[in-house]
Amino acid sequence: MAKTAETATRNDVARLANVSTAVVSYVFNNGPRNVSPKTAQKVREAAEKLNYTPNSIARALRTGNSKTLGVVITEFTNPFAESIYEELELRAAEKGYSLLFATSHREPEKEKKAIRQLLNRKVDALFISPCENVDTFSPTYDECRFVIFDVDRRIPNAATVSTDYVSAVEMGMDHMFKHGHTDIALLIGNASNGISDGRIRGWYQAYKKRGLPAGHIEYTEFSRTGGYNAMMRILDLPKRPTAVITGSDLMAFGALRALRNRNVKVPDEMAIISFDGTIDSQYTNPELTVLQQDPKAIAEIGLKAAIDPNMKPDLHLLDAKLVVRESCGC
Repeated sequence: MAKTAETATRNDVARLANVSTAVVSYVFNNGPRNVSPKTAQKVREAAEKLNYTPNSIARALRTGNSKTLGVVITEFTNPFAESIYEELELRAAEKGYSLLFATSHREPEKEKKAIRQLLNRKVDALFISPCENVDTFSPTYDECRFVIFDVDRRIPNAATVSTDYVSAVEMGMDHMFKHGHTDIALLIGNASNGISDGRIRGWYQAYKKRGLPAGHIEYTEFSRTGGYNAMMRILDLPKRPTAVITGSDLMAFGALRALRNRNVKVPDEMAIISFDGTIDSQYTNPELTVLQQDPKAIAEIGLKAAIDPNMKPDLHLLDAKLVVRESCGC
């Protein structure tokens, strides 16, 4: 009778693969000694036949390394966040790590609970995009490394990896100015972080550099519904802006629907540039001009900050790319 995951041991795997228990340990701990690809494959096949899974918590207690990384996400519906974590999972697997996910549903108390649950699983590092005010978020845990995404400033006791929001939005504003727009609204997520959001700072700075009065900011949720409702409010303003920059693709999708419902032509009557540049932005009508972030680079730097012992916590800012399509008027 074949052993199950509850009864199979490292000795059983070693016996079936005809190797020593040390070799089994090297394979599943990714070292400290190298194992030939052929032998490693034999070990993994034997483990699969026995439904053997290493006990990551026990291994963490024994070696100080669980080979697991925790991820706290705000929600599962954001395509840009999904693209980052897909890249992160692929690259972590190449290094012998697996990911454990938890979600906060944008609630600070659930976020704290999710963090504690993952720390109790002895993860080696924890990735998070905090839903609470970043001015008050500061990791005080010493169990693992923290890597924070979507925050463009230094956070004590953590590495932060983000697109340079300020320069990205300034680039988008420059493009709108070249099209002759001077009244450019900003659709942005609820101001829990206030002026700390780099997209807001970049928007203000673009106006300041030209000596122009700032336009209108419309706060909403980072969602399709939020974008729709915010654009409907913008269209009801006494003086309607001629262009808008949205804080995410999801907001832009909702905004486009609102414009269609009001029979406002894009880009003739309202130009749009969206932040994120996910694959879905190519399938709107008209196609969205975007400030495109690089999820692959964000994931690679984030993973290195998590597992490289020589990499100290720091701020890592990446450039966005202006991808010109139709919605801006080009």
